[in-house]
Amino acid sequence: MKTPIVGKDQIADTYYPMIAGLDEEQAFQDYNDKVLETNNIFISTLAMDFSSGTSSKRKKEIDEEWKEKLPNLGHIKRLDLRHRVDQDYFDIICKMKNLEVLNIWASTITDISSISKLTKLKALYLSNFSRLEDIAPLMGLKSLESLSILASFKVANYELIGQIKSLKSLELGGDTFAPKNLILSSLEPFTALNELIELDMSCASIRDKDYRPILELKKLKRLDAHWRMKNLEREFLQNEHPSLQSGFFVAYDFGKNEFKDGVEWWIEK
Repeated sequence: MKTPIVGKDQIADTYYPMIAGLDEEQAFQDYNDKVLETNNIFISTLAMDFSSGTSSKRKKEIDEEWKEKLPNLGHIKRLDLRHRVDQDYFDIICKMKNLEVLNIWASTITDISSISKLTKLKALYLSNFSRLEDIAPLMGLKSLESLSILASFKVANYELIGQIKSLKSLELGGDTFAPKNLILSSLEPFTALNELIELDMSCASIRDKDYRPILELKKLKRLDAHWRMKNLEREFLQNEHPSLQSGFFVAYDFGKNEFKDGVEWWIEK
């Protein structure tokens, strides 16, 4: 059996797209001119993020100002948004045509078709899209290299992701904290992801329990998954895969319920 490779804080073979000239992230709640000094912003405007004395009127004013300003922030390359995004807010974000990374923490929208405007998008992270059913518009993102969709249980066509041939990193899962797994019918629809390096299904279950399609992902180096299977089947996949070498699937001894000898999952910086 191949010796598992484990990196600092278990980041070996974790893939993240290169974003040229990306500044260090700056955090904001209300808009101010310092936004113009960075191309990497984190906006934190969930209700729980405000001080207890902040009025509903003030929260709405902050929300409206961001919606007014965002379409004109053409220098922004990365947007991390901790906000319960409605349809209007989402469509406004999709006017930021130079975005290369977009991370949205929560949303109630049902239509993501305007995302096709983000032609430079390399990384997309969607979490808690509680009403989203159709992700077909993602097929138009020709530059997308990294995709994560979590706790979005109503999506009915996850299999379409297998058509995004540019992907090098993919994370699909449910809710880690509930906990509640996302249930996918099969791994077969994802076998055409020939460039995939990293696959995270730590909080996902496969209904047909056929895990051999993993062997079709020839470039896959890291796999994080807690799938329950016979030890012989797991060892077969680990040994027969041409490049798999890191991640929980490789580093954990599921029989002994502990990490394999010599493996340190967390290493202090």
